[in-house]
Amino acid sequence: MAEATPWDLTVDLSGRVALVTGAARRLGRALALDLASAGADVAVHCRSSRDEAEEVARAIRAMGRRSVVVACDLVQPDETTAAFARAHDALGRLDVLVNNVGTIVWKRFDELTPEDWRACLDGTLLATLHASRAALPFMRAEGYGRIVNILDADADASTPVPFATAYKLGKRATHQLTRTMAAGEAGHGITVNAVSPGTLEDSPTKPPLERIPAGRFGTYRDVAQAVRYLASESAGYVTGAHLKVSGGYLV
Repeated sequence: MAEATPWDLTVDLSGRVALVTGAARRLGRALALDLASAGADVAVHCRSSRDEAEEVARAIRAMGRRSVVVACDLVQPDETTAAFARAHDALGRLDVLVNNVGTIVWKRFDELTPEDWRACLDGTLLATLHASRAALPFMRAEGYGRIVNILDADADASTPVPFATAYKLGKRATHQLTRTMAAGEAGHGITVNAVSPGTLEDSPTKPPLERIPAGRFGTYRDVAQAVRYLASESAGYVTGAHLKVSGGYLV
């Protein structure tokens, strides 16, 4: 019997191009830098934080990777398509899309205005939809793609959240969009998955620590490692998955 070949779980994204939405700050910034550290060239998306996005791009170029900043409002489909085309023209391909953008309004459901509802649903669900639609033609042309949607640890939970209703509904709808795209794009060599961070160390609101089975709050690195795996060739048979990075919280 031939000796089994050991599995290689090293994530090497050399030669791949990723685009991370909302990458100028916080988690998006960390995800962009981590993908670059794994070898990917990275397009850094922002809407208005151009200076901060340029700092992220400079940090990526300092690693020896290529990077460009693409600024657009993802709620506007034509603007999004044009911006993604610029990124593709600059970097030559588009293999990985990380949809990190989301809009949250901290109000009770009966205090939310129509404008609040539109901001949360457009800035979460439609932003993900428009970004994915803009990226898919490039991925289909290559017969390869990885889309990772950043959700929320309770995106599939039945427990109501009175003070973030519109945001949570946007994330829950994006979870369903993830599953729908996964089924529709698998034949093109494109995977679509979701990563849901639990409570991170810099989260503005936190549950009592004793409610986290792992005994600590999450870090950007915890989330980035999950995204890195789903962005890799090793995850080619994983699609439609919802990976919770929550230390056992809300499983």
